[in-house]
Amino acid sequence: NLKCIPNFRGCFFIFCYLHFTKTIIKMDKAGFDEYVEGRYKGQMQYYDSAATKNQKKYKMYQWILIILSAVTPVLAAMSGLAHLDKTYTSASQFLQILLVVVSSVVAILTTGLKTFQYQDLWVNYRATYEQLKPEIYYYEFNIGPYGVEGVDKDSVFVARVEAILNAEHVQWPPAKTLQDAQNKSDSKETTQPEHENS
Repeated sequence: NLKCIPNFRGCFFIFCYLHFTKTIIKMDKAGFDEYVEGRYKGQMQYYDSAATKNQKKYKMYQWILIILSAVTPVLAAMSGLAHLDKTYTSASQFLQILLVVVSSVVAILTTGLKTFQYQDLWVNYRATYEQLKPEIYYYEFNIGPYGVEGVDKDSVFVARVEAILNAEHVQWPPAKTLQDAQNKSDSKETTQPEHENS
């Protein structure tokens, strides 16, 4: 069964053409081997490494944020007690300064995690890696579209891999944000004439 991926109609048409016409599209074997070693395995390594890096960054900053968020009210309480006792010692002044610094770091980390989206990148990269990983085994054991009679497996492999990579590019947070903004703008433009007519 062939699934159509939104925004990748070209790959879908390639699959349909190969499946229904059973036409053999020959691909150079040397070119295919170069594609597997360079493009496919290179992208596999990239997504695995990128997912690991973003996972480590997200967990590290998240743990720091959790700890500092828990420490902040404690510092505030200690500073408040010192203020009530009117004991303005160097220790109480240090607590007040430390409270301001910790609160600022918490705000910076919270904004940074939302801005750089380490968690989203980690999930997207890992999901893409897991999609790419079994594709070579489908190819080798003639599973799914690779088992269709008369189909050039090399061409199908390249088309499917590129479709997975293109799907990840669309899900990339900055690209997704731009696409969502464009969709909202288009929806406003379509609904505005309807309100004017009513």
